[in-house]
Amino acid sequence: MITVTSKALTELCNKLSIKEKELVFIGGGREDSDGILYSYELDKEKIVIKILAFPEHEKDKLTSFETRVKFANYLGENGINLSYPILNQNGNIYETCYDNKHIYTAYVMNYFSGRTLENDDLTDELVHDWGKIIGKSHKVTKSFQDKVDVSNFSYKDEISFFHNWCKEPTVKSAWKEIESYLDVLPKSRDDYGFIHNDNHQRNVLYGDGNLTLIDFDCSGCQFFIQDITTPVQGLMFDKTGGMISPVYDNDRLKRFFDHFISGYEKENHLDNFWYGEINNFINYRRLLLYTCMQDWIDTNTELKNGFIQNIINPPKIM
Repeated sequence: MITVTSKALTELCNKLSIKEKELVFIGGGREDSDGILYSYELDKEKIVIKILAFPEHEKDKLTSFETRVKFANYLGENGINLSYPILNQNGNIYETCYDNKHIYTAYVMNYFSGRTLENDDLTDELVHDWGKIIGKSHKVTKSFQDKVDVSNFSYKDEISFFHNWCKEPTVKSAWKEIESYLDVLPKSRDDYGFIHNDNHQRNVLYGDGNLTLIDFDCSGCQFFIQDITTPVQGLMFDKTGGMISPVYDNDRLKRFFDHFISGYEKENHLDNFWYGEINNFINYRRLLLYTCMQDWIDTNTELKNGFIQNIINPPKIM
């Protein structure tokens, strides 16, 4: 990530009336992070501040950021259990400052205790509850889309980004193929819209028997089914196969989807057509993960070959 300068940190803290010396580091700040998080005390409550940075010449990214924080705030204000940006004491969702040719942004959230999910945590009941949260968020997002311009957040923008980033010719070609396939799929407000779009288990906190969604920095206009297929990626890496190797426990995968979809359907109905598309959208996730991990994958020929083989000839999951 872009380093937050001491000047920017001081200015943002001043705007938010935060005592800089009282900040406690939570996480982020690594090269692969999108931002850095701290906590602090406000009226005896623990608050989280997240700071991100954009090059000044990429001001369009600030517009995208603003829409995403408004989306998370909208979901939170409408009863979705998530850590979301709240209005600060200035009445704003976020504050900005400039330094060293960068735009720095900061927003605050209520602190939620808990830990990220591990594969062994994924009981049938918990998976069902996870599905309910996503179903409810998709029900709420249908009204959010009437309030903002979401034309710059489509799956085509995401595919263009990953296609340009990808170095492997076979995978680059697969990106174009899946784009052509998605282009002809139906896109109504009942199956396509502004979603979390990175709904894997590392973006869910578990504590006191409750689940809390976090990290909406990849949210955008996508097919609702993306938020249903992404959660299974952890199992497919570690417990069942199917991501970079053949599937060796299809019953475990089927049970996951049965319970997740059961929870989802209690809050929002998705046409059965989309559940028939699960295999295609899992392959979309393979493409995305391969591209994100490509430098590391290039160091392991066996892993790379297995990953690419699963992309070219996707195993049937359901």
